[in-house]
Amino acid sequence: MAESQVPPGPPGPVVAPVATKPAPSLLACLACRHKHLKCDGKNPVCGRCSMTGTDCQYTKSRRGYQGHSKKRRVDPSPDATSIEPLNIVNVPSDWNFQSGFHYAPTLAISSSSSGSPGTNDVSAMGPNVQRPPTDPLTPDSSASAGGDGYLLDIYYTYFHSAHPILPPLRFLSRQQLPAFLEQVMKFIAAHFTPATSSEIYRPTVIAGVQEQPSSVEKAQALLLLSIVLHSRNERSEAAECLSTAVDTAFELGLNQASFADIASNGDPIRAECLRRTWWEIFVIEGMLTALGVQKVYRTNQIPLEVALPCEERIYQEGLTPPPPPDIAQFDGRIFADEEHDFSSYAYRIEAVRILGRVVATQNVVEGQQDQVEAIDARIASWFHHLPESKLELMRPDGSIDEIMFQATMIINGASIYLNFPRSDLLSSPAVASEVICGHHGPISVPAFSHHAHAMKAIKAASELSSLAAIRLPVERHTPFFICALTLSSIVQLAACSVKAGRMPDPSRDRIGLTIGVFKSLGRTWAISQSIMRQIKAVSRDVLEMGVRQSMDQLDLTSILDTGLFWAGDDPS
Repeated sequence: MAESQVPPGPPGPVVAPVATKPAPSLLACLACRHKHLKCDGKNPVCGRCSMTGTDCQYTKSRRGYQGHSKKRRVDPSPDATSIEPLNIVNVPSDWNFQSGFHYAPTLAISSSSSGSPGTNDVSAMGPNVQRPPTDPLTPDSSASAGGDGYLLDIYYTYFHSAHPILPPLRFLSRQQLPAFLEQVMKFIAAHFTPATSSEIYRPTVIAGVQEQPSSVEKAQALLLLSIVLHSRNERSEAAECLSTAVDTAFELGLNQASFADIASNGDPIRAECLRRTWWEIFVIEGMLTALGVQKVYRTNQIPLEVALPCEERIYQEGLTPPPPPDIAQFDGRIFADEEHDFSSYAYRIEAVRILGRVVATQNVVEGQQDQVEAIDARIASWFHHLPESKLELMRPDGSIDEIMFQATMIINGASIYLNFPRSDLLSSPAVASEVICGHHGPISVPAFSHHAHAMKAIKAASELSSLAAIRLPVERHTPFFICALTLSSIVQLAACSVKAGRMPDPSRDRIGLTIGVFKSLGRTWAISQSIMRQIKAVSRDVLEMGVRQSMDQLDLTSILDTGLFWAGDDPS
């Protein structure tokens, strides 16, 4: 049929083309999302990250994704009807680890770690991989199909480098995590993004781990929970999780030298993962014992047999590590003719061992002075024997050696614990205040002069402030950095207190920096918000001392007689 002919109308007015604004990008990198900033979506680096030098990463977009068909969620074989809804599926073979983590929302990954039976009950490693019925996200739930798998990207971006005990992201399919550990990772990651709430996972995540039989993965999950719960200011729950993690580690024999080799079945990534799990338990228990959360440092009371972890680059890239050294070889480096390379992890472990010795001296009555002098020499020796490769925390590419960062943080914290209670800085209000992450303990007899101890404590506090000045996203540091900065703040405010509230500009600047870091970390960790308010209050009290003439005659005798030097726990 011929088209109808419509006579042309009169020519209309000529309209100039209107300039339109470019449509906003539908793609935003993780850094811009986290900061609620506009992102131009350019690949591989957006404009904002290019200007700021921020690590720019994207999550695979799931727009338009309708989720897996229920028919594709089960085995399509004729016997599929007999399969239970919570059966385990294998990791897809088409994961592309080079372009980013591609998450299958129905994935429930099991552990395939089994080894030859020996002195350890290796068969106990096999976790119950069924997803707990109380999990907030199940394989068949629409919320899971909607894509909470992006939280695993966030876990590896913001948390993994601070506590790198799980398999590197690119090898996740080889190691295969059970569902309860996956939920713990999502719970942790939810603290770093406004896209979801950690409270979705909080009600069931602990019970979902505690009900599992003993396995390495259970120990890992409990350890990670202890870190995060402490950072949420749930300190008693953190202590309970850590205590169970230690029990599980001893039950499995994770502390034995042969365990990693037997249980890994010849997989070097798995073996390294197992060694790191033991040493991370050792490190975290040491720090929580110093903070008064744990009463006894149990992992430090047995022979240390497990080989030391390798460098981060080797582990993260899946390279074949050299034969791992042990503690005896590390301790012997001081007297060796040739200098050998040890990982940042080894120096972090040594820093925690020194911290453990400091805490142990609090209950020593006789011979304490000799021990204090020996530990003080050990702290100084730690710095002197650092190889040149470990002196700079910043790498040439602008990234930071996070494990060495923590090692420096811990050793300076140990110096404060050793010297502050023996110094002449024990004045009110900084010491009499109640600040979270403080530790109760008696004033101790100085091994040197009170003033010498004070100078050592102030030096360590200043070094911790220097760590805070590194211009990198503070969210990627361990949350225990909050506790270290609390010690630093108390020491510096105490130094100002003895000067009747006179706070010189450098001290004011360092305190201001620390409060700023508390503010930034408070967006992620609740404990930082509480500590920030308390440190601000103490700072105001210290500054007010400068305008009260009576403080010029401040008498420290009454404070010394109280027998307490540390700030107490938050009564709330």
